[in-house]
Amino acid sequence: MSKEKLEEYRELIVNNRFALHNHVTLTDLEENSAEGYLDVEDDVTNAYGMVHGGAFYALADVIAGMTARGNGHAYVTQTADLHYLSSTEEKRIYGKSRVLRRSRQTAVIEAEVTDGTGKCLFFATFTFFCVDGRVAVKREGVERADS
Repeated sequence: MSKEKLEEYRELIVNNRFALHNHVTLTDLEENSAEGYLDVEDDVTNAYGMVHGGAFYALADVIAGMTARGNGHAYVTQTADLHYLSSTEEKRIYGKSRVLRRSRQTAVIEAEVTDGTGKCLFFATFTFFCVDGRVAVKREGVERADS
């Protein structure tokens, strides 16, 4: 993927309040894969001081969603099958995702969240639904249908 396209998609995350709120950063995006990380702040920990399961999901969903968009179309999460395997006390967790199957209307994406040593903490399979032309996208204060 071109540097320009990666920067455009990073801009989508910068304007995505959910991703920002959850401290998600996109580091790499190809047509069929993406990588990123989530910085573990106090607001994404549970009552035990461990990474909240929702933070694992947030990272995986954002990275998988960007992978779905890697073909240039707009998608929303339709379903997700989640597997929580372990937790960590590390202050950064990493996400990777890849396309398992893509059709005209859906994309099935696998996502994995690991710690700094590569230990798998969480994995999920997502189905994304293509919404091209069905959602309004705000860019630089201008609302338009995404195409």
